[in-house]
Amino acid sequence: MKDYEIGPIRPPSESKSLLLRITRNCPWNKCKFCTLYKGNKFQTRPIEEIKADIDQIASYRDAILNYHNDSAGKLPHETRQRYYYILNWLAGGEGTVFLQDANTMVLSFDKLREILAYLRKKLPEAKRVTSYGRVDSLIKFSAEQLACLKESGLDRIHSGYESGSDKVLTLINKGCTKAQEIEAGQKVKAAGIELSLYFMPGVGGRDLSGENAIETADVVNKVNPDFVRIRTFVSHTGTGLAGDIDSGLIEECTDKEKAFEIKKMIENIDGADGYLYSDHIINLFEGVKGNMMADKEKMLSVFADFEKLDTREQRKYQIMRRLGMLSSLSDLDFLRREQESVADSYLSRLDTEEKFENFLLSCLRQYI
Repeated sequence: MKDYEIGPIRPPSESKSLLLRITRNCPWNKCKFCTLYKGNKFQTRPIEEIKADIDQIASYRDAILNYHNDSAGKLPHETRQRYYYILNWLAGGEGTVFLQDANTMVLSFDKLREILAYLRKKLPEAKRVTSYGRVDSLIKFSAEQLACLKESGLDRIHSGYESGSDKVLTLINKGCTKAQEIEAGQKVKAAGIELSLYFMPGVGGRDLSGENAIETADVVNKVNPDFVRIRTFVSHTGTGLAGDIDSGLIEECTDKEKAFEIKKMIENIDGADGYLYSDHIINLFEGVKGNMMADKEKMLSVFADFEKLDTREQRKYQIMRRLGMLSSLSDLDFLRREQESVADSYLSRLDTEEKFENFLLSCLRQYI
């Protein structure tokens, strides 16, 4: 047995998925907020290589079914790692597969259909197959082709919309327009494929903050995605947007202002009945989640509860959240003595707005 190829990233919601690398890196690679694939050339893997990896995964599956767990200790180290990886996938109960890297949907219809058919044939355990898909790639498919891909086994697409504002999309060099986002999203939904789109509060800076929220809500209303996932903007050193901020072209929102863009977006969502998730450590309020119709008031109450706190308590929560020590506002009521001491220490040192925001940013820059 040999190792098969795995790429560098997947959505947090695909943490238990089997990872199958279809392409390498990103075909666009020009978004001004992203660092992940910079300097790496985009490649599509030959179908023969992909099928060989699927065959290899199937062989591990067969080995697991034929061996007792204690037999794994006799395998070579590299094989043993993959053995346990597949064992955990089989035992995890979800049986999901995620197609890597950044935009599998860039492939042709025929190639995608062939890969999906082979995957479903060789790994019938797969209960859901998911992929990233950029708007400019999704829009090239007809609704009929997408429906055929659904029939071939593609169940869900994750797409980084980031914003519904044309001004913001141009600013961040996203390579698509609001109208294209709506068209692509409606096609995916009409095909019966689940759609998970991403909103990036704060990415337009302070001047475009309100527009970023309102225009994104308009896209959500018109597409009605199954999921909206929040990915708060973080200005990573070396990116185009960080350069724009340093040069004064963009005035960066504060940590709190970025979070309250989410509030404005939720307030302007009307009729969409999918789910909103704050499923990433970079989001200030993990508790803002639920059905966008039924749980709207519950989600908005998180912001109201935060606003009821005095400035010191708000900052304490922000510090502890950015240090990864809290997940919700209610956790403030159960801080241990040593945690209170840590928070007090930071509050005494971060005695100006600039120091405070720079500290929060330094914490956030540790995350992808």
